Amino acid sequence: MNYKVFDDSLYKDVLKHGDIVKVVSAYLPVIRKGKSYVAKCPFHDDTNPSMHISPKLQIFKCFVCGTSGNAISFVKKYAHLSTREALKKVAEICNYHDDRLEGIVESKVIDPKRVPLTKCLHDLTVYYQYALNSPEGKEGLDYFNSRKLDAEIRSKFLLGYAYKDGEATCRFLLEKGHSVKTIEDVGIASSKSGTFSDRNQGRVIFPISDINGEVVGYSARRLGEGPEAKYVNSPETYLFHKSDILYNYHNAKEKARIAGYVYVLEGFMDVYALYRINIEACVAMMGTALSEEHIRLLRALGVEVRLCLDGDLAGQKASMNIAETLVKNSINVRIVDSQNNNKDPDEILNTEGERALNAYLNKLIPYVDFVLNYFQNTNPLQTTEQKTQLIQEFVPILLSIRSQLELDSYINKLANITGYTSEAIRNILKTAKTKPEIRDYRSVIMEHHPERKILRRLNIAERELLYQMLKNKHAVAFYEGNIDGFYDSTYRLIANFLIEYAQNNENFVPTDLISSLENSDLKDKEAMINQITELYLERNHPKVCDDQLLNNLEQVIKQERERIFEKDLLEQSIENKDPLEQARIISDYNRRKMRNK
Repeated sequence: MNYKVFDDSLYKDVLKHGDIVKVVSAYLPVIRKGKSYVAKCPFHDDTNPSMHISPKLQIFKCFVCGTSGNAISFVKKYAHLSTREALKKVAEICNYHDDRLEGIVESKVIDPKRVPLTKCLHDLTVYYQYALNSPEGKEGLDYFNSRKLDAEIRSKFLLGYAYKDGEATCRFLLEKGHSVKTIEDVGIASSKSGTFSDRNQGRVIFPISDINGEVVGYSARRLGEGPEAKYVNSPETYLFHKSDILYNYHNAKEKARIAGYVYVLEGFMDVYALYRINIEACVAMMGTALSEEHIRLLRALGVEVRLCLDGDLAGQKASMNIAETLVKNSINVRIVDSQNNNKDPDEILNTEGERALNAYLNKLIPYVDFVLNYFQNTNPLQTTEQKTQLIQEFVPILLSIRSQLELDSYINKLANITGYTSEAIRNILKTAKTKPEIRDYRSVIMEHHPERKILRRLNIAERELLYQMLKNKHAVAFYEGNIDGFYDSTYRLIANFLIEYAQNNENFVPTDLISSLENSDLKDKEAMINQITELYLERNHPKVCDDQLLNNLEQVIKQERERIFEKDLLEQSIENKDPLEQARIISDYNRRKMRNK
């Protein structure tokens, strides 16, 4: 498995020569407290210094909002910089010089390698537009007309057509002075029997632009039926990286700042649909997962993100994941409430009209409502772990709600979904309020669960084993050979990461471990880093990790997991049964438990 998204050696060298106290002090007033330092956390509305900075471990952690990491991730989060920009900034603050940082700049510079490539794509885009209005292009024009894309839309988005004679396209570019290498480098030419031909030949063309409006690639759609793929996208090139692009961002960025929002959609046709009803603050994901660059681009707008993905199960699941990531990155988000409507905006506009699409787009619900509705209607919770995890995620959200009526509504809905009583959830919130240093609320949640003794004992054992795994490879090997995965989902992710980390690293240095996570593309790395920093800063653990300790932890984990497994099976077996049958099943279950004591 390849986690890496950045050169590890440069990342580690900058951290090695950096000082987290000096870095944080460049942005915030820092107060010494014993051997550590504290500061008011800039990532939430902090009134008392709740962010702890450890010069020994070179990490920071807020014990209220949970934000944590190293010097580089602090600068990334605080200054809203990319990893590359944050590397250079940390180096500047700590007076560290490295030639590899010289190419990292924050201001726009002219890249000589881009110039011939963008010129080639510009000429090709004009050629495709010309071809669309030629006699042969009528088939493509008919397609666009059938999709209700008029001349204004076609011109705005540079839509075109690629002649069926793909060799003619390459000859045209050569005649315009572009070299064969340039034509290959922009991803257009494919070799057939020693000749070069346009890979998009015979298709309608959707040019794709970067944030400055320069065409960097294409998506080409097949006309009619056939064995070929419906869409052909430009390959990855020096200019074109699909995962970094939000379609129409160059047009939408100013419109979004004026409107105060931006719609994030599935694809091209949805963007065109919104343009047809005069909503120009919209971008499309182009079928890719939300990337770090997407987050940076959306954050740079400083507006509300309105997610409008497909209403089917896959679309709703994608909305869940994307919304969660945006919220974690402090981006305001609301979701279009599809209400089980599986039509996309283009279909709604073409079948039901402008008024219906406007009404659909304005059915916006907060992230909290969307998540609760999702679990209530789309993906019912089955296990104790899932229910506990959901409450864990919602505690900080519920704590931030000021309206008592709104809070009561969410508590009742969460109670219905998880099976916890409303009173139990209120008690959890009360404990969380009185102990703001707590970030991991699962132990509090377990105190209010019917099977709290089992869950609490299991969590303590798993947490202890994970702590020991962070300290030495022997505990990692023990886990891999004896434990069939942790019950806690975040612990499980960290354990899997440690197994791979141990294969390539002799020592588990906190800064190196966190750096590897920061420098990964793991979806849940923020939650993992938060948990790791919390464990590293704890002091109530045995200092010696011997076989007796590990064997005792294994025994507790296996015993308690078996009990929970039986309980979950019971809950699932009585679901949708009539009261008499439920009573019989529960009675049998209790008799078995008594016999096994």
